[in-house]
Amino acid sequence: MQQVMSGEKVEDLYFIQKVKLGQGAFGTVWRAVNRETQVPAAMKQLDKRTMPSRNVRKEDIEREVRMMKACNHVNITQCFHFFEDARYLYLALEYCDGGDFGDKVKERGMNLKEREAAEWVGQICESIAHLHCHKICHRDIKPDNFMVAGDVLKLSDFGLALVLKGGRMLTEKCGTPAFMAPEQHKLPRQSKGYSFPVDMWAAGVSMYMLMFGGKHPFVSDSGNLDEKTMLKGTLDFRVKTGFFGFGNGAPRFSEEARALCQAMVQADP
Repeated sequence: MQQVMSGEKVEDLYFIQKVKLGQGAFGTVWRAVNRETQVPAAMKQLDKRTMPSRNVRKEDIEREVRMMKACNHVNITQCFHFFEDARYLYLALEYCDGGDFGDKVKERGMNLKEREAAEWVGQICESIAHLHCHKICHRDIKPDNFMVAGDVLKLSDFGLALVLKGGRMLTEKCGTPAFMAPEQHKLPRQSKGYSFPVDMWAAGVSMYMLMFGGKHPFVSDSGNLDEKTMLKGTLDFRVKTGFFGFGNGAPRFSEEARALCQAMVQADP
């Protein structure tokens, strides 16, 4: 098995600054700098004491690191080093100065033009295609799991990713419900399992959100998931304009863009 743990101490290779980039359920992300190269990094610090309560093992983190290291692609976040001390695990990740893509989508809102959206969707699909070439199913594709570095999107968070070989089907119901495909939601009784297409479904849902200023195709304004519409893969491309949203505006984005989005969101791929 490939060795993923760095032999050095984290403090020997990196200076961890007192700049918090993010806070999660059992860890914190700090801004750090490589002492030798002066290249910035995002240092993910995981508390080993709280990991068991989240059903996360050290082996799970090692698997995540191994998959990230196997993927050398501009649209996938690099993992530079992996460290451990008495209390923490540390992942030195590629630093992305633009924050997460979910915030960018909301920030741009309905001002986003089709050409820019096409560039972003292309990058999302490039990252997924690279994973699938390595037989990796991500299982948690969504705008919030892409980081922004300049004009480049970088897929992160491989916590649910798995290597699939030999036509294996997955039967574990996991992921973010609003981005899970019908074959995942129908588990265990009405589905035989799922595979790589679930990543493209989630990419299609993400594309829809780009087209409509962050609006989710299957989640109401009150935050409820419309399972009936979702299970059919029905997308509503109508957009209302004018005072209080009344009136029929011109179709948002081209017919080709809408057709592509619908093709990605297929209830029975």
